[in-house]
Amino acid sequence: RFGSAHNLGSCHLRRRGSHRQAVAGSDRELVFEPAMDQARMQNMLQPLQQSDPVIDHIVGYSKFVVAYLLQQDGHNPGWRKANIEGPVYLVRRRAAPRYQLLVKNQFSTNDLLDDLHPDWELDCQKNYIFYKVEDPSKRIRGLWFHDDNERQRLEGIIEKTLKEIRASPAEPQTEPQPAPQQPPQQPPQPPQQKMPQPQIGQQVGQVSEQADQQAALFPKPAGPADAVSISTNGVKAALKALAEDDAFVGMVMQRLKENQRTSG
Repeated sequence: RFGSAHNLGSCHLRRRGSHRQAVAGSDRELVFEPAMDQARMQNMLQPLQQSDPVIDHIVGYSKFVVAYLLQQDGHNPGWRKANIEGPVYLVRRRAAPRYQLLVKNQFSTNDLLDDLHPDWELDCQKNYIFYKVEDPSKRIRGLWFHDDNERQRLEGIIEKTLKEIRASPAEPQTEPQPAPQQPPQQPPQPPQQKMPQPQIGQQVGQVSEQADQQAALFPKPAGPADAVSISTNGVKAALKALAEDDAFVGMVMQRLKENQRTSG
C-alpha cells in the first residue's frame, strides 16, 4: 500500500477487479461532480483547449493540489515534491485517450498529465490521493489537497470514471497514427507539340523545276556518242529563237518572279 509503506498513514487500496468497498474511517457513497455553471466551465475549458483542442468536457476539478512522486530507489526512498502545483482537472476528450488527469502547473509549463487506464490503482488518505499508473516504469503519483472534502469529491469522480472505462469495450490508449501521405500527384503536362515538318515533296518539285529551267538555258553537254559540232553562230541563233518565243519568255519571267518572292 502506497501510504503505509512510507509512513503516510493507513488507507485502502482499490485495484482493478477488487470487490472491497470500505473506505478509511467510514462507509460512504461516492460523491460526483455536480453540473458546473456553463459560463464557469467555458472559462476553464477554453484555456485547456488552446493546448489540446480535442478536450470537450471537464469531468472533475479542484482549484489547488501539490503533486508528489514516490522515489523507491537509492538510500533514502520516499515521497518527493514534483515542483508541480496548481489546479487539477479530469478531462474528457473526443479522441483516445478518452480521459486524462491534468495538474496545470502554475510555476512553469511542466504539467503532470496522465491518461486514465483500466489498470490504474488508487490509494487514499486524508488530504491525499495516490495512484499508480499502468506503466511500471513511471513513479507512483501523490496529490495533496488542502481541503479533504475536495479530495473526497475528486476521488469519487476518478473512481466513477475508472469504473466506466473498465466496463466499456477496450479502446486504444494512444492517438491513432495518421495514414501515410500519398506522394503528390504531378500536375498535368501540356501535350507535346510536334514541330511542323518541311514539305519535302514540294521542295523537291521546286528544285526539279529549277533544274529544268537551268537545263533549258544551259543544255547539258552531250556525251561522246551524241557529240555535235557547236559554233558561235549556232548559239546566237538558238538564243535569238528562244528570245522571240513568247511562251518561253513568259515562263522565264514567271520563274524569276517566283524566285524573287521566295527570296524576299
